Amino acid sequence: MPIEVSPIAHYHMGGVRVDGSLATRIPNFFAAGELVAGANGANRLSGNAITEALVFGRKAGEEAAARAMASKGRSPPGFGREGLDLVRSGGGRTAERCAGMIAELQGVMADLVGPFRTRQGLERALARIGAMKTAMGALPPDRHGAFYEPRVDWFDLRSMLLVAESIARAALTRTESRGAHQREDFPALDDAWTFHQSLSLRDGALVLDRAPVVEDARMSEVA
Repeated sequence: MPIEVSPIAHYHMGGVRVDGSLATRIPNFFAAGELVAGANGANRLSGNAITEALVFGRKAGEEAAARAMASKGRSPPGFGREGLDLVRSGGGRTAERCAGMIAELQGVMADLVGPFRTRQGLERALARIGAMKTAMGALPPDRHGAFYEPRVDWFDLRSMLLVAESIARAALTRTESRGAHQREDFPALDDAWTFHQSLSLRDGALVLDRAPVVEDARMSEVA
C-alpha cells in the first residue's frame, strides 16, 4: 500500500550554550548530543548525531557525576521553584485546543520559517506565535488522571512556542544568507554577520545577543 513521503525539518543550527564541561548556566544542569550549541556552523554535517551523543554524553555524564559527588546533589535554595509551581498548577481553559495549535505552529514554521525566508514571512510567523501564546493562557489545564494528554499538549506547546520564537527572531535579525539560513530579501553573504546569535530569557522576554566565532587553528591548518 502507498506510504507518505514528505520532507521534514529535524534540525536547526543552534542549541544550548555550554562550557568545556558541558555545563549550562543553570546550576547542576548539563547538555549533550545535538542539543549542544556550536558543534555545527551555519550548516550541519549529516551523520554526526550518534557521535555527538556518545562523546558529549559520556563527558556530560562524567562531569555531572563528579559535580553530584562534590555537592551531594544539593541545588541552590529555591532553585526550580517556579517550574515546579507551574507543573503543580491548573485551571487553564485551552485543553481541547492545544493539539490543534501544535499542528498550526508546525504549519507556520514550515511555511514561513523554512530554509528560504523573508522579512514579511518572519513577521507574520512571529505574529501568529504571539497570538498562540496568548490563546494558550498562562496555566495548564486541570489534571484528569496521570496521563491526561491535553495537559501534556499544553506543556509541549509552551516549549515549542519558545523554540519557534527563538528561531524566528534570530532569523529576522540576521540580514544576510549563510549556510542553511537563506533570506530571499538578503541573498548575499555579509562578513559583518560572522558571529553567533545567542538568546536568553530575561523577565520572561527573549533577549538577543551575539557571541564570537572561535576559529580552531588546527582546522585552519587542515584547510
